[in-house]
Amino acid sequence: MSKTILRAAAAMATVAAMTCGAAAPAQAQQAATVEARSAPGGVAVTWRLAEPTTRAAFLTTAVIRDTWTVTTPGLTLADGAIEGAGAPFQTFEILITPDKAEVDRIYMSLSKAGEGHVLYGPALTLKGMNAELTAQLAAGEVAVPTAEAVKGYLYLGPEAALMRREGAAVVTSPLAPPALTTLLRDGFFAAQKFYGARLGHVLPNEPTLIISTDSPGPTGFRGDVTDTGLISLRFHGDMWASPPPDVAVPLGTLVWHEAFHLWNGNGVKMKDSGSAPWLHEGMAEYAALTAAVSSGVIDEAQARTALNARMRDCRSMLGDGDYDPERLRKGQAIYDCGVVVQWLADLEERRASDGRRDVFDLWKEMLDAGRGGDGYGVTDFRARLRIDTVVAVLMDGPGAERWAELEARLTALGVTFEDKPGAGDYRRTALWHVARQHCTGSLGFFENQDGLQLDTGKRCGVLSGDPKIAAVEAHDPMTAAEAMFRAVQARCAAAQPVRYRTFEGTIIEAECKAELVMPKVAAIGDAPPLATRAQ
Repeated sequence: MSKTILRAAAAMATVAAMTCGAAAPAQAQQAATVEARSAPGGVAVTWRLAEPTTRAAFLTTAVIRDTWTVTTPGLTLADGAIEGAGAPFQTFEILITPDKAEVDRIYMSLSKAGEGHVLYGPALTLKGMNAELTAQLAAGEVAVPTAEAVKGYLYLGPEAALMRREGAAVVTSPLAPPALTTLLRDGFFAAQKFYGARLGHVLPNEPTLIISTDSPGPTGFRGDVTDTGLISLRFHGDMWASPPPDVAVPLGTLVWHEAFHLWNGNGVKMKDSGSAPWLHEGMAEYAALTAAVSSGVIDEAQARTALNARMRDCRSMLGDGDYDPERLRKGQAIYDCGVVVQWLADLEERRASDGRRDVFDLWKEMLDAGRGGDGYGVTDFRARLRIDTVVAVLMDGPGAERWAELEARLTALGVTFEDKPGAGDYRRTALWHVARQHCTGSLGFFENQDGLQLDTGKRCGVLSGDPKIAAVEAHDPMTAAEAMFRAVQARCAAAQPVRYRTFEGTIIEAECKAELVMPKVAAIGDAPPLATRAQ
C-alpha cells in the first residue's frame, strides 16, 4: 500500500506541486495547436503545426510514453520525437492509452477516471513551439480546466461525473466505493474553506479533484496536483470499499495534503522545489494533519501517531551524522523530516504567541510576500522562525548532539517521550542495514497489499531485480518484523549472509559483516494539541 524508501542518489526529477507547465522559449520557432478527444481505449491527440517539419521533439522527458501509438501513416515515435523519414509533415495524431503502472514521482501521461480520462498536458508540449491544448467534446462530455490546460492535468469525460460547489469541482466515478468518494469529496470542499480562511482566497484556477479507483498500481494510492489547479487521486486494488485501520489517517488526510499544494505551489514560485522539496511537501503533510484535526476528520491521538511515525523515520534517515541536504531531496525523508520541521516551527510559534499565532500565519506571510515578489524558499521560511529556533538543532547542529538536544528542547515545549520501537522500526532498520552493504545508489522497499517488495533495480548486487520477499531468515518481514530483526542481528554478528526467500521460492544470500544495532526510537508520549483556529 505504501512505499518506504531510503535515497542516496541525486535530486528528484519531479515533485507533486511543482510548476509543471513548460514555459515558452524566448524565441519560439512556431506555434502549435493540440486537440484531444475521447477515443476507444483512451484519448486521441492531434498536433497541428504552423509550419512543416521533418522532426518534432517533445519537450518533457520525465514522462513515460510506452502506451503512445502514432496513427498518422509514415510517422514514427522514437527517442521522444516524431519523425517522418525525411519527409516534411505538419499534422500528426497519437492514440494515448492509460499508463501501465504508477512510477515514483512521475506524472502519468494518461490515467482512467471512471468513463473519463485524465491527460497530462506538459507531456504533449514540443520543443521550440508555443502550444495550446483544447478538447473536442462528444455529446454529454466536459473538459476541465477550460484554460491553460497544457500546463497540467486535463479531465475529459462525462459531464454527469462532475460536481461543482462554492467555486470548486469534483469528478467521481460510479465504480468508486461511496464511502471513499464521500470522504474525499467532503474533505476537498472542507479543505477549500479551511485553507481559504487561513491563507486567503487567492487561487488562480478553479480547484478540481478527480477521484479514480482505476490506478494500475503497484502502490495502493497516489495523489498529485498540477498548475491547472487539478488534483488527481488514484486508487488501486479491492481494499478501498473497506480500508484497513492502518490507512485510516493517511486516507483521511490525503486530499487535505494535495489541496494545500493549491496554495503553496499553484500561482507562486517555489525557489527550492528541486533542492529542498521537504519545505513544500513537509508543510503540505503537516497542514493536512493540523487542518484535519481542527475539522474533526481525525482526532489528536491519530495525529500524534502520525507525528510519531514521521519523527521516527526522520531520525532513522538523518542518523547521528551532520546534516546532509542530499538526504532530504528524494524519497520518504522529504515528508518525514519535512513534517518534523513544520511541527517544531508550529510548537515554537504557538508557545511564543500564547496561542495567538501558528505555522499557518508564518506561511500566509511568506506566500503573500512570494506572490508579490520572486517566490519563496528555505531562506524565506527560516527568516520567519523564532530566534534560536529548535529547527536549527535539527538542521544545523552537530549530528552527534542532534537528538538529545532536540528531545530536551521539545520537552521544554511540552512534549514527553518514551523509547518504544515498533514493527516498522525493526523492519526498516534490518532491511536498510543489509541493503546499505550492497547498494550503490538509492534503496528502499514497497509495502504492498500482497507483501513486501525490494526497490533495488540494478544497483544492489545480489538484491537487485526488485524481488518480492516472502521471508527473511524464515520470518515474514510484514507480520514478524521483530523476530526477523533479531535473526538478522544474529547473522550479521557472526558475519554470516542474511537469507531472503522470494515468493517464487528462490533463496538470496546477502553478505552482512556490519553489526546491526537495536533501533532507538524516541516515541512521543504526549504533546500540545495540534488543533488550531479555522479562521
